[in-house]
Amino acid sequence: MTNNNDLSPNDNQERRNWRIGLGAITFLMCSTLWTLSVFAQEEEDESDEAADEVPMEELEEVVVTGTYLPKSPGEIAGQVIVLTDDDIRAMGEVTLERVLRQVPQNLNPTTERFGQRLNTATNLTGASTVNLRGLGSESTLILIDGKRAGYNGFLGGATDVSQIPLSQVERIEIVMDGASAIYGSDAVGGVVNVITRKDYEGIEAVLNYDRPSSEGYYETRSGISGRTTVAGNRLSGGVQVATHSGLDASDREVTLFQQSIFSGPRYDVRFCCGAGGVAFPILYLLDGDVLTLAEYAGLDDASKSRATTVTHAILPEGFNESSSIDDITEFEEPSWGAATQEGYTVLPETTRTAFHGSLSREITPEISMDLRIRGEQRETLTNRGYITFTGETLNGRSPYNPFARSIHLRGQRKDMPQPFIETTSDTLDFDLDFKGDLTERWNWEVNVGNSFEDSKSERHNDLNRSALRAGMNSDGVTPITQYLRGETADSCADKGGTLFFGLCRVQIPPPPAVNPFGDISEFVAEPLDATSNNSQFRFRGLVRGELFDLPGGLVRGLLGVSMETTSLESATQFQIGVVEQSPIGDVRDLDTQTERGNTSVFAEGAFPFVGESNAMPWLNALHLSLSLRSDDYRAPDVTFIEDDGNRVVEDLPAAGQETTYGLGLVYEPSDFFRVKLNRQTAFVAPQLNQLLRDSVQGPNPPFRGLYLQLPDGSGLEYRNIIVKEGGNPDLLPETAVTDSFGIELAPVFAPSFVFRATYSEVSYENRIGFISAFIVDPNNLPSNTFYIEEDDQYIQERRWVNVSSVDRTGIDYEMQWSGSNERGDYNVSLKRSVINTYDYVIDPSVKNDPLSEVVSVVGTTTGSTPIGVVSKYSNSVTGTFNLWGVETSVDYSSRSKVTRALGNTRSVYAAPALVDLTLSVPFTEDLPLPIPATIKGGRLSFIINNVGDEYGESRVYSADGFSLPQTFSDRSPLYGRTYNLALHLNL
Repeated sequence: MTNNNDLSPNDNQERRNWRIGLGAITFLMCSTLWTLSVFAQEEEDESDEAADEVPMEELEEVVVTGTYLPKSPGEIAGQVIVLTDDDIRAMGEVTLERVLRQVPQNLNPTTERFGQRLNTATNLTGASTVNLRGLGSESTLILIDGKRAGYNGFLGGATDVSQIPLSQVERIEIVMDGASAIYGSDAVGGVVNVITRKDYEGIEAVLNYDRPSSEGYYETRSGISGRTTVAGNRLSGGVQVATHSGLDASDREVTLFQQSIFSGPRYDVRFCCGAGGVAFPILYLLDGDVLTLAEYAGLDDASKSRATTVTHAILPEGFNESSSIDDITEFEEPSWGAATQEGYTVLPETTRTAFHGSLSREITPEISMDLRIRGEQRETLTNRGYITFTGETLNGRSPYNPFARSIHLRGQRKDMPQPFIETTSDTLDFDLDFKGDLTERWNWEVNVGNSFEDSKSERHNDLNRSALRAGMNSDGVTPITQYLRGETADSCADKGGTLFFGLCRVQIPPPPAVNPFGDISEFVAEPLDATSNNSQFRFRGLVRGELFDLPGGLVRGLLGVSMETTSLESATQFQIGVVEQSPIGDVRDLDTQTERGNTSVFAEGAFPFVGESNAMPWLNALHLSLSLRSDDYRAPDVTFIEDDGNRVVEDLPAAGQETTYGLGLVYEPSDFFRVKLNRQTAFVAPQLNQLLRDSVQGPNPPFRGLYLQLPDGSGLEYRNIIVKEGGNPDLLPETAVTDSFGIELAPVFAPSFVFRATYSEVSYENRIGFISAFIVDPNNLPSNTFYIEEDDQYIQERRWVNVSSVDRTGIDYEMQWSGSNERGDYNVSLKRSVINTYDYVIDPSVKNDPLSEVVSVVGTTTGSTPIGVVSKYSNSVTGTFNLWGVETSVDYSSRSKVTRALGNTRSVYAAPALVDLTLSVPFTEDLPLPIPATIKGGRLSFIINNVGDEYGESRVYSADGFSLPQTFSDRSPLYGRTYNLALHLNL
């Protein structure tokens, strides 16, 4: 791609290398971070008497996510889900993204499937995101070892969790409440903290092979990791290579609608459409003869009454402009099945190489250092099927049209090269921590980190459809009508045109007629490029310690400061967003550089008012936690490189300051019962791609003006308007308040049983959205429309605006039960998430208008909303049994069906109930077989995913309940039943 930047490609690369080098030098000069709290597992006492004495704190995991203070379990007020290494293995999933999809609160996430939305752009890299509570992937914060993961994607703003190999994961901690008072922006729906492994010694190797019972794809993963100590330095590192062969749409007919109902090399023709989508006649049949419309018109009335109307025809193979319509023998709407989907990628072909390394050492007895680096190189290939006619009009007067009337042509050109997309993505992340003691009661931590992602995507064999359609709709003789904007009556008259609804209508010479049956290679475009660079620099320093004594224990506190700089460079020759959903959806040859920084100050406190020393009847413990944070965002720097190479620097306003707080209370009336109250405020700062550049302002496109509702209700008045498009520099942060109430029960008569239930409600305001409102009440304008009275002029912002609101309530349940008998150990875990309400309002400021109506998106919704539809309930049940050292696990997950009503149709999607079975044999002395010493400590696992070979099922129904043809694709899983063999060795 030719980059219209006044910096050469070498200059750009040198600048990036310099930034990477600067980051590395900064790591060696700076310092920081926070120590991990003790991670403890439940320990079961050997006698019932001892079990009765176990305090509730020892029945839980100690987690570190959601606080920078080391806390006992009894002090954690928020809802936290912990997936240990044993839990992850029992779930039977082989990648991190699939493990996270089993979490019941993860609703409507982006999967690796091509064509899904990765924030505001098409998912070109096979990325996956997390969407806690269905509040949006951009509202879920992803941490890796407690630090922010960098942004991914061609427009940034999303975090790809698939970049971390599951073999590197020790555990996953998920905070289900807002946490901006701890971590800043993006933590509205919750926080996912992926903790990587650090507890192994020696060398470990992992071999993994995945294959479905149905043909279509395979996966392989192989990796090696090592850890050792040399001269007091603890060194670790590893690499994993993973391949995914990709999945063709034709291999999964059960889960996909026909990507094309037009099977090449034959074509379907019709002329569409009248009222209600009814097709017009293209031919007539009379006594076995095929008649054109002109021939039919020449018949007498009696013959016309016997003639049969033809609205669809399937052309025979080889049909062209020289063929006769008498050769046509099939007169019906076609349905050719899976053959039409050949060559259309659903899951991209992917190769990944991920690596990690670390260096830890004690510099002095009081100061330690940790340096970590991780990265991934990814290549994806997406086939886009065949070049296809999707209903292009072939002019009735075209010399290449044997029908002698205009038709709509649909079909595949299998003789043309197939379109495909190649994408490469490189990520790199550094982190350097220093920590030490100030006094016996105070310590400090400093962390510096930097993450980078460079991506490049190339589109090959794309069709220039606008030029092709113009030629097909031309007879090469008749002038065509064109509408020009911005013309006055005089200037329009000078061009020989007339004003029409504020547009200048002129006649221009026609393009040459195009033969759709012949050579159309001239309309195949040259390869088009898109490139992007996401980077994020982060610094954090804090001090913490013990402040003073309360009767219940020590009051602890901390004070910290953090700084972040996030930048996005994006250049593309093709559309990477969606029109009317992305701020650059209709922009080509885009080239921007955007950067924004913020500084924050934060504090935490833990107050144990009642503890072991002053406990009393029905008041065993009472703990209060408080967190406070202030984020100050600097004005973003935006440089837009115009098509002529000129650099335009935008001066945008600062996003301003955002203050958040968290307040948690834990009340423990006894050793076996606990109550938790938690309030958290949170926010999401506008994403860089939403601020890309100031708006482009001008007249509305042809026929895309505004319709005003007349006061007497007699109709609509059309008005031309001024339209603002592009980024919106005036966006404010989205804000939310989360309240939760939880109980925990660990009855003394069942010491291995723990039950938790948490009610939560989220009030989410200032949601950033896009309003499509072309019919408005002039006395009740939506938030994106303004009226300038002195000019009698309407202005509409067709770009991102702060507009929507969400109110969500729900209850989450969690149960764990473990024990042992003479046959072995067992453990059962159940998680269930129920959404009571999820009310979405497009534009609360508009009164008595559909935009202000409360739309429920739980289970069933009417119309289309940016949020989509979320399941009423989601379940996950895992059971593990250990006999003679052989672990058997069964994992079950399900979600309730969702229904979308649109017009006179209902679309119902029923998610599959998935059952995964895992058999795992650890190579230990407990195994009743001789084990070579070289493989002791290893493990062999056999996994069957989706034992029932279940797929999601979509049904479309008419208003009277009749089943209609499916018109959209089902959601995951696409794999079907899958067999996996994994070997883990300690060498």
